[in-house]
Order: sequence, then structure tokens, then C-alpha cells
Amino acid sequence: MIPTMQHTTTRGLSLIGILVTLGCIVVLMSIYMSSVQKAVTGGKGTSTATSVWGMMDQIQLQTIGKSLMMDAITSGQYLTPSTLSRSDDIRDNTSANFWSAMLLQNMVNAEQLISKTDPSWVELATPDYRARFWDSNFSADLNETFNVSFAHMPLWGNRLEKRWNGRAGSFPILGNRGPKDGIEQSDSVTLDDDGTWRGWVYNSDGSIEFVEGTTINSRWRRFDGISQDTIFEDESDSPDDAVLGFTLEMDDYGPIYVWD
Repeated sequence: MIPTMQHTTTRGLSLIGILVTLGCIVVLMSIYMSSVQKAVTGGKGTSTATSVWGMMDQIQLQTIGKSLMMDAITSGQYLTPSTLSRSDDIRDNTSANFWSAMLLQNMVNAEQLISKTDPSWVELATPDYRARFWDSNFSADLNETFNVSFAHMPLWGNRLEKRWNGRAGSFPILGNRGPKDGIEQSDSVTLDDDGTWRGWVYNSDGSIEFVEGTTINSRWRRFDGISQDTIFEDESDSPDDAVLGFTLEMDDYGPIYVWD
């Protein structure tokens, strides 16, 4: 008997099948990457409270604020360089001294001082723990590479005396940095592509809010009766206004700010 020849059929992907599969993968990856981009950055040029980076800013500011509150239990006032050193010299209360004192007092770590939403070159600080009160190498000068992303209330005058503590109510003391004088539609890198500032503002009572636009409604009574503040403008006509920024120097006339 002549044996019957048996044919074995091998199944595999054709060239067309491979191309179709690759096409599906590309489409799915493009959808996925778009979703990731929106989740991480809030989308091109726009900050959001619910993006991953936005939520990280919220957590970081709350952590910094809680550290200030815990440290103030005994002193009654949030960390102030001139008080820490017992110099009572207002010139000590610059942003660089304040933030580096926070590091040297182990109230924060260097990573917590950098925002993922900061579009500038922010370098991780390497604290010099041999320094007594603050680190002279720490930079809060926006004209060069700096070590911190977050703005704070100027530690000077009426604000320092009445607002730099946990009893001041809902008064802005920390936040994402913003444009000079709160002017939107400018060339500041702190603005989104649509020219609007968006960021977190932490208040002295521990509350935090996501703010769209540099003008906020006051929840405290200003001496001049104005119910709104531009939180990146030092309105010298009122010692009770809210302002957040980077103080490069301090003198008898008040803070000297630095902006990008």
C-alpha cells in the first residue's frame, strides 16, 4: 500500500496582518500618551487642580504649611530667620534665608521645595548642615539657577507681626509663584499659554485653594475696605494686603522683590 501524504498547514501572521496590528498599537499608544500628558501636566499650557503635578503641588504646600504650624506650637510664630538667630535684624528675613532655614531645621527636604509645574530651571539644593541658621549657598534669585519654586508672604512689617501665624485666619502665606505685579497676559513663564495664572495658595489657617487668576477675594477685612487683592503685587497703600513673592533683599523700607 502506498502511504498517504499528509500536508501540514502552518498558520501565521501575514504582512497585512502585522501592519494592521502595528497600526492599532500606534493608535492606542497615541491615545494613552495623550491621556498621560493631560494627567501629568494638565494638558498643553494649562495647569489644573486635578492633574498629577497639580495635586503634587497641593501636597507639597500643605506639607510645608503643616511643618510651619507644628514648629510654631512653642513659639507662636512661624519660622522667621531673624527670630531664629535672635538678631531681630529685618535684613535677615530674605527668601533664601527663610527656605534654607526650613531645610536646616529639618522641617522640609530639598525635593519638597521644587514644583513639577515650574517651567524654569530649578536645581535641587544641597544643604550645608554645617551652617548655623541658614545656608549662604541656597539661592532664591530668579535671575539665576535657584533652589525653590514656591513664593511666600514677605516677612516684614504688619504682615509679619499679624499674619505670619496660625491665628491670622484665611490669609495667603504660601503659593505657586506668579508674574510681577500680578499682571497677566505678560511674558512671564509662570502664566499658562492662554495668559492666565493658575496655582495653589496656602493660607495661614491651614486651608488651601486652587486659584485661577491673580486677583483673589479677601476673606479678611482690609483696613482700606478693598475686598480683592492681586496676590503678586505689593500694594503699599495698604499694609494689610496679601502678596506672595521672592524677597531678594530686605531693608528699612521693606522687601526688594525678584521676578522672572
